[in-house]
Amino acid sequence: MEGLSREELLYDPRAERSKQIRAQRERKMRKRRRFRRLVLLALVAIVFFYFASDLSKVRSLSVKGNYFYSDEEIFELAGVSYDTRYLLKPAFLMESSLKSGSLIESVSVQKDFSGVIRIEVQEKLVVGYLVKDDEYYLLTSEGKEIKVSDQQVSAAKRYPLLSGFDDEQLSALAAAFDAVKDQIKADVLMRISEIIPYETSFNTDMMRVIMRDGNTLYGSYESVGVLQIYENVLTKLKGNNVCLYMDEENGAMSKISCSEFSSSKDEDEDKK
Repeated sequence: MEGLSREELLYDPRAERSKQIRAQRERKMRKRRRFRRLVLLALVAIVFFYFASDLSKVRSLSVKGNYFYSDEEIFELAGVSYDTRYLLKPAFLMESSLKSGSLIESVSVQKDFSGVIRIEVQEKLVVGYLVKDDEYYLLTSEGKEIKVSDQQVSAAKRYPLLSGFDDEQLSALAAAFDAVKDQIKADVLMRISEIIPYETSFNTDMMRVIMRDGNTLYGSYESVGVLQIYENVLTKLKGNNVCLYMDEENGAMSKISCSEFSSSKDEDEDKK
């Protein structure tokens, strides 16, 4: 032991090796912590710059299935615009907002990662509009009367005007449309200018349907499903301002003399 220093005498190779291993581990842990901080900072920076840029905004908006509501009204109901941060507007939230619309039957919102939002709505079937005390109302096939705002009057007027009906008749008319609502399309109803109750000696629940093209249709409330074939009938129809009878039993329309119903109406009024 002669000639050995105190340090040499106290040296333990196993303890020294353990110290080196601990030091290596601590260096690795410090490197990992620095790496994690850098990654976190990078993610924060990416998120910040993403939401601060136009890349995070909606790039394309589309809607289909709307007849009464304009595209802009649908987007407003959904709470979405081209300034909306795409990732912050989940589809279920837009669907929930859209269902608050009084005429929205169902809705589906589709999103993709390119910033595109597609909205598809199904509106309740609108039979026509009423005017009561200078206020406009829509009558749905459910029999509900929905008040129309001043901004929506022009949209309401695209539907048939329902004039001369009492409450009982309106209820019966709505029920007739509701029974065939899966067959009747809104674009067919928008071809109608006015629907008026029409009584005859053989049927008190008749109606006169005045089309925007000048033609007139006659039929019972139960014949409303026949309206769907009107477009096909036009291709074979000759003449202008003609009258047609809607036959609900055969699901057909036949051309009639306009004087046939007008004379019948005059006779009924004379009897009264």
